[in-house]
Amino acid sequence: MTKDKSVFTAAAIVAGNGIGSGVMAIPYFVSRVGAVSGIIAFATAYVVSVLLHLMIAQIMINTGDTADILSSFNTYLFRGRFKNVFKIAFFIIMAVVLVTNLAAYIAGATDILAVFFPNVPHIILGIVFYGLAAVLVLLGLRAISIGEKYTVSAMGVILLVALFISIRNVNPDFSFSAFGAKELSAAGGFAATFSMIMFSFSAIFAVPQAIEILDSDVKKIRKSIFLGFLINMAISVVVTVCAIITSAEVTKVAIVGWAAAVGGVIQVLGSVFILLAMFTSYWSIGLATTNMISSETKRTFGISFALATIPALLLTFLLPGGFLEYMKIAGGAVAVIISLMLIPTYLICTKGREKTVIRPLESSKVAVVFVFAMYIVMAVGSLISV
Repeated sequence: MTKDKSVFTAAAIVAGNGIGSGVMAIPYFVSRVGAVSGIIAFATAYVVSVLLHLMIAQIMINTGDTADILSSFNTYLFRGRFKNVFKIAFFIIMAVVLVTNLAAYIAGATDILAVFFPNVPHIILGIVFYGLAAVLVLLGLRAISIGEKYTVSAMGVILLVALFISIRNVNPDFSFSAFGAKELSAAGGFAATFSMIMFSFSAIFAVPQAIEILDSDVKKIRKSIFLGFLINMAISVVVTVCAIITSAEVTKVAIVGWAAAVGGVIQVLGSVFILLAMFTSYWSIGLATTNMISSETKRTFGISFALATIPALLLTFLLPGGFLEYMKIAGGAVAVIISLMLIPTYLICTKGREKTVIRPLESSKVAVVFVFAMYIVMAVGSLISV
């Protein structure tokens, strides 16, 4: 199997890692806070996401052979007398967060499959999705890169068709406030919306994979990060616009109100779109979790794959709560981890060293403080209800 070293393939990995986690929840948040806060939240999320992921790429390039984020933390951040304690504790935290993410994707995919196969038990549908998704993780990065490229492309085509249908079925009573619901504070509404968009954009574990695909070509790495988040934002914006202009009431899971307003075609297209999004996210996170476990426990790839994916399958049917609750828990945890760990790691590993991936303006003190602050806003926003 020949490795595809194109920028688009790497960008698809970046975009695919985020798409699926919260894209169908974003329209509800935007509809509640209004056009102005929604546009600002999207623009801010794009800038912050690009900056942080450029920093991650710089960390990985400086570290050299390191294949996962946790190994970078071990190299630059965990030092002193309690170094091993920090390593073990953070490994456990990361494992819990990532496995919870995988469980969320299985749970979400199971709900979608149940629409098409209502008479099949949920546990069977979950196992089917797990088997189809996990096989590419087991085959490794080359298989995943091919899967991401074609799946993200297919999602784009589906969304274009859905957009065309939605424009032809605009709700005659459609109205969209510039400033949102009066009972929401501007700051709180923005923080909650920004948090959901950021969680949908998050692709920190895809960056090492993109770097490996591109053989550490810094120019291509930069392009793949900018393009990956542009793809993600375009998809999120189109879903948001379609849901808002068609739905009589924008629902917390956008496809429900969107399909009710437009009809069965959107139900099918939207369901297939979400299912494909679950695959792309599962592949990237599944491989990242497998590599992390393999690196930290010195187990073989096959054993690490089982340790990464089987517990997530079990959690899907053992833990209470729906898909949105999984996202809220995982999103808040990831925000805190990113804000507290990645920024200091970046500052330490780049001190006195040439920055090849990230440009001077992007790596200025103002930019670093801005990114750190906005991830704190993301963590706080995940706790705010709209």
